[in-house]
Amino acid sequence: EIGTLPEGDLEKSTGKTKIENVVQPSRHHVYPDAEKRVIRKLDWRVPPLVAALYLLAFLDRSNIGNARIAGMSKDFKLHGDQYDWFLTIFYIAYIIFEFLAMMWKIVPPHIWAATTVLSWGVIATLQSTTTTWAGEMACRFFLGMAEAGFGPGIPYLLSFFYLRHELGLRIGLFLSAAPLANTFAGALAYGITSGHSHLANWRLLFLVEGLPTILMAPVAFFFLPDAPEKARFLNEEEKLIAKARGVRQVGEVNRIGSVVWKDVGLAFLDPKCWFTALMYFSCNVSFSSLPVFLPTILNQMGFTAIDAQGLSAPPYFLSFLITIFSTWAADRIRQRGYMLVFLSCVGGIGYILLATCKSVGVRYFGVFLAAGGVFPCIANILPWIIKDLIPAVAPE
Repeated sequence: EIGTLPEGDLEKSTGKTKIENVVQPSRHHVYPDAEKRVIRKLDWRVPPLVAALYLLAFLDRSNIGNARIAGMSKDFKLHGDQYDWFLTIFYIAYIIFEFLAMMWKIVPPHIWAATTVLSWGVIATLQSTTTTWAGEMACRFFLGMAEAGFGPGIPYLLSFFYLRHELGLRIGLFLSAAPLANTFAGALAYGITSGHSHLANWRLLFLVEGLPTILMAPVAFFFLPDAPEKARFLNEEEKLIAKARGVRQVGEVNRIGSVVWKDVGLAFLDPKCWFTALMYFSCNVSFSSLPVFLPTILNQMGFTAIDAQGLSAPPYFLSFLITIFSTWAADRIRQRGYMLVFLSCVGGIGYILLATCKSVGVRYFGVFLAAGGVFPCIANILPWIIKDLIPAVAPE
């Protein structure tokens, strides 16, 4: 029996590596009740904080659509594809600087999060001071650069705290902030722009929605833990449990401090990475364009600018609920692929109705299907990628 042999004889007879593999799981065993208590504490603090930050990010990138119909288009005398360039330049910067997501592996997460939040908050607020099309273009470019360092790295951060079968719902909670932001973005924009201030309504919109992001930077700095064992809201016993969970999933590795370039190269050679990137790209075209174009789409259906702001809320609220439910259900049934097929079909049907039908009622129903399919798709693709790439060192 392994347990009855002296340590020296044991190493001689089996080899050190084999013994480590045998005893590793038992050394990191934790009681289920204690583990549930730790997960509950993490759930109340980590996903809500990153979701709140992402909500602000989505408001700051998407309010350009509300600003357009609040007077910005008239003041800038926009014509042709000039407004479209406001949207395009953001994502050009986002793509170019998305490599900044690797900074989550190099810089302590609370420092990097605070830096990115403060950066895009300042830029989003400065949009209220622009006086030319070129000035707004510059702001949108730097806004995309700043946000590129935040959102793409959050699923990686969440993988520090949760096991594979727990990760989907938490990423769903994080990404549900996007449709939730759009749920009240219209009402918020209406409340901000319906008054008669000395400042142009669209400038006031950028100012009011940008300042809260700046205020959240110190919150991220002081309250976002770098890793479970560094969480101040856990006691010493709970930190050991949280660390044991991480070891059980990825082994004894340092996940912050440097980038292993060999792993980067292997990712480029892995067909799964290219396939899921294509899936993400396809869904993200709709995910990113719908919020900035929907107020204009509804306006062109015949609704007034004010009604268009309000009517954009119900489809996004439905999407918010489906995002959370679908990620939870996929975790439970362990079938995320089938969920993605279903949600993609729902979103696709919605866009077909928008493109081919003339009835306002049917087209508005298409908006519900589009929002209810596309946003949950993104929320299910990301945990699928993370779960496939996390190495398995022990049974969960």
